[in-house]
Amino acid sequence: MNTLRFSSALVFSLGFAALQAAPLPESRKIDELLAQGWEKAGVKPNPPASDEVLVRRLYLDIAGRIPTLEEVQAYVKSSDPGKRAKLIDTLLASDGHTSHMFNYWADILRLSDNVKGRLTAEAYEEWLKKQIKNNTPYDQLVRNLLTTDGGVWDSGSIGFWQRDENKLDHLAYTVQVFLGTSIVCAQCHNHPFDKWTQMDYYHMAAFTSGMDTKSRGFEAKPEKAKQQFDKKLLATMDPKQRREYIKKMQAEQKSAAKTEEAAVSREDMKQVKQAMQDVMKPLRYTSANWEEGKLPTLPHDYQYKDGKPGEKVTAKVMFGHEAELKPGQTTIQAFADWMTDSQNPRFTTVIANRMWKKAFGIGLIEPVDEMTDSTVASNPALMDYLTQLMVEKQYSLKSFLRVLYNTDTYQRAATTQEVPLGETYHFTGPILRRMSAEQIWDSLVTLSKGNVDDAVDEENTRLHQYLDDLAMFLNTIKAKGAAGLVEIAKQNAGKLAENQKKIDEMKAKLDADKAKGIDVTAQSKELARAAQQLRKSTERDFLVALVGEERAAELRQGYNAKQPEKTKRPQIDPKQLASMTKEQRKEFMKNYQKGANNKDVNLATRASEQPSPARPGTFLRTFGQSDRELIQNASDDASVPQALTLLNGPVADILSSPASKLNQDLGKAANTPAKLETLYLALLGRQPNADEAKVLAEVASQRGDKAVEDVTHALITGSQFLFVQ
Repeated sequence: MNTLRFSSALVFSLGFAALQAAPLPESRKIDELLAQGWEKAGVKPNPPASDEVLVRRLYLDIAGRIPTLEEVQAYVKSSDPGKRAKLIDTLLASDGHTSHMFNYWADILRLSDNVKGRLTAEAYEEWLKKQIKNNTPYDQLVRNLLTTDGGVWDSGSIGFWQRDENKLDHLAYTVQVFLGTSIVCAQCHNHPFDKWTQMDYYHMAAFTSGMDTKSRGFEAKPEKAKQQFDKKLLATMDPKQRREYIKKMQAEQKSAAKTEEAAVSREDMKQVKQAMQDVMKPLRYTSANWEEGKLPTLPHDYQYKDGKPGEKVTAKVMFGHEAELKPGQTTIQAFADWMTDSQNPRFTTVIANRMWKKAFGIGLIEPVDEMTDSTVASNPALMDYLTQLMVEKQYSLKSFLRVLYNTDTYQRAATTQEVPLGETYHFTGPILRRMSAEQIWDSLVTLSKGNVDDAVDEENTRLHQYLDDLAMFLNTIKAKGAAGLVEIAKQNAGKLAENQKKIDEMKAKLDADKAKGIDVTAQSKELARAAQQLRKSTERDFLVALVGEERAAELRQGYNAKQPEKTKRPQIDPKQLASMTKEQRKEFMKNYQKGANNKDVNLATRASEQPSPARPGTFLRTFGQSDRELIQNASDDASVPQALTLLNGPVADILSSPASKLNQDLGKAANTPAKLETLYLALLGRQPNADEAKVLAEVASQRGDKAVEDVTHALITGSQFLFVQ
């Protein structure tokens, strides 16, 4: 039977005349492939979702929040047959989508600003938001992450490498995220459930072992310039000429190094190092520098016959075609090209499957990041087409998602039955899903403040000012050179020696008193404080001599990474205050102060603008936000603390404040029954059904104005609000 004829006949026979036809040919192709699966499995697709359900689903899936009351009404009232496609395009182009996808990728990439080098972590977060907003092709984004090099002032993407101090662990995470393959077991021994050996792991590690992310420090001897050879000239020489040329260049470099060492004594450099140890602290955890030719060695307890402990291992990929090292390329560049190649057997399939799960709630391949050679998708033909489609869309994730959201299948009612582990789901509609912690937060922000999506990508001016200062600082140090730094150290030598003498005298007195049996606890603390002040004084003098008074002050001020208590304070609208009664203003100011002082819940900005991740015990973490220690470590499980947070926490107070968007919408309703209908539209995106209307009428009759608060609590803690239907 012709696939298209079958699909059309099925829709007609089931009476789904209300279902909008998929406007894109690629979307129709996906529907056809799914219809073939339905026929083969003997299942029927879910009925179409209503406009009210669909508009709420689109906002939550694409923008990460529920729609405002006005957005719901505009969509439901529109008679435009192309309104769904237009809304999808609008949401994909919105800053709300940037915010939502940042939360998604932050979970996968384990972005955390609670690490050493928070400055770099925050720059990394901002960099990622810009890539999402600009719709940087996914393959290009991955290549940028893998091959990033330099300081954080060059690109925040170095945060990708700074995330893990152990580069062997980092390799395991990288392969799992981008190739959907778990190889972590092979780091210590041959994989017990897959074909990968420990030697395979170290062959792969050889591609990335040259990335150095150690703290920038001051070398105790003059920095040696990297050996530079004329590659074009080398290419014209025979082997003997090349050897002679390299030998000559190495001799010249050795001679130059001796001259520099003669000009700067070891004692001089020791003095510089002492003066610089505190000055260089701002440059810690701010760089990722590639060193070509650096290879990993097998561990001391390596026990297999294919290698010996301590043996160096060369680069070799685990599957697919070889990673070809092209002329002028580094090993990491060859690795990045191999990984993101459209011919790589896993790279494209993994991201296509991830995006499918993003839209429909479950992957064609599950788990999404534990693929093996024996893995088979639940619908192989569809998986093959999606992989091909990703290549055709040139790895534009927005273009790919646009196709998925425009399918007929996506606009069907959600499947409410849980798919048993190991069972095949035939995608008769999206899976019913609970909101993520970030979606719940952002939906509450929408109820409190309305649409604040246009505030999610504000550039952090202070961050970039400080990054510029660091770049200037490092360039100044390089420009001064060893001799210049020695000269500055000599100028400050007297004060440095004087400060050290004071510290030594205090320490000697403390030791003498201690020997006499005197309690020196207070003296020890005083000594520590004095030593710290003297070191700061020396650091300040050295910095001023290096970069001048003004720039030194900027560097010493440093950069304060965002803290939970630094979230934006909601602003008071004078016009709004003027429109209130005296009692309303009093209540407003009470709730305003309560919200401003609350460090846990301040519904002024979206989750993507909060600390990443939130502190344990705060709202986002209570509702399952990932701790960013493992890949996609978030939880969507319900808990008693969550219910208590919504019932007894500050959320209800903030939403009931006269300044909240929800309260303002309720104020426009003529009476209590109308207010309850407004609650349903604002929280659930729909009018109450007949049965609910009867219950609401009774509640309104019995509770009067208090019914609004009762129904708000009931809805906001209920499954219909907390789930993406």
